[in-house]
Amino acid sequence: MAWIPAGTLRAGTPAERTPRVADEEMAGAPVEMGGFYIDLLPWPNEPNAIPTSNVTREEAEQHCASKGKRLCTELEWERACKGPDNTTYEYGDVYRKDVCGTGIALEQASRRPTGEHAQCKSRFGVAEMHGGVWEWTSSAWGRGSRDAAQGVLRGGNSVAGELVGRCSNAIARSPSKKSPTMGFRCCAGTKNAAEVALELRGTPGLTVAPASLAASWAPLIASAAAGIDGSPSMAPKSLQAWSWIPVANEELVIVMGCTDAPRRCALVVGRPAGEGDDGGTGEVLATIMTGNVLSEVTRLGSPRHLRMRSLDPRGVYSREITYVYGRVDLGAVKRP
Repeated sequence: MAWIPAGTLRAGTPAERTPRVADEEMAGAPVEMGGFYIDLLPWPNEPNAIPTSNVTREEAEQHCASKGKRLCTELEWERACKGPDNTTYEYGDVYRKDVCGTGIALEQASRRPTGEHAQCKSRFGVAEMHGGVWEWTSSAWGRGSRDAAQGVLRGGNSVAGELVGRCSNAIARSPSKKSPTMGFRCCAGTKNAAEVALELRGTPGLTVAPASLAASWAPLIASAAAGIDGSPSMAPKSLQAWSWIPVANEELVIVMGCTDAPRRCALVVGRPAGEGDDGGTGEVLATIMTGNVLSEVTRLGSPRHLRMRSLDPRGVYSREITYVYGRVDLGAVKRP
């Protein structure tokens, strides 16, 4: 087993890092953790063994108890994965699929013997926390978005490796469920009482924002419309703004406006500055030059998916604006 010393876990993913699942993760909140032990590998905790799977959470707990151990809490698991520097992945902050063999189908990954990815270790020396089976924890989901009685699993694999391979990623399943893709590893020592505390805020959707919000983003609109790094002397006019909540706990803004002489219009998608930030409007996530007319923005089914419609010399066109785990993706120009 590896000893995980007492220290501060930055639980979840801060707003400035992506990818992140805002309605399922804490936003990098500091959590003080006591020391504990954790198995180096998933059960049976033996090199070159195929991880045990097809167990319920209770069965996993019984296996751990047979060795004088216990299931880890999900935050203990996350602490062991992030290491002393609280990195996004066990090996650092930049995703590298080959280190843990992530980015493949889970059914294929769950049949791998341990030891195939020797570099897949956290700074605490805990190995192969990703790339193979999902691992049961003793924690209940309790995030508000699903049944709080569901159990939490960490680790695993998926074709969406950049997302699933993060130390803060989790899934919820019934404690009675068993699957060839679900296993476990054990912890020992005094159990940490800390659990994920996540209040879901905001109703997903698109609403008109007050004029004061549009005015605060005016310099960025002016800069974008002028196509330069600084603000032009002419302030933007005809400002419009919307509050966009693609998922709970993620409130973005969309601001449009035009400058004169010459007339240029732009749309900016941004994230407002958070509490405690020192000045500034916020972070720009996407910018669209819309020609010389203001555009129309509407919801396209899911709150995560919007459509912008505008007009240029060639006629009417549209572009889709999609929220994807903390990022904003812009679709290609489409014409009737």
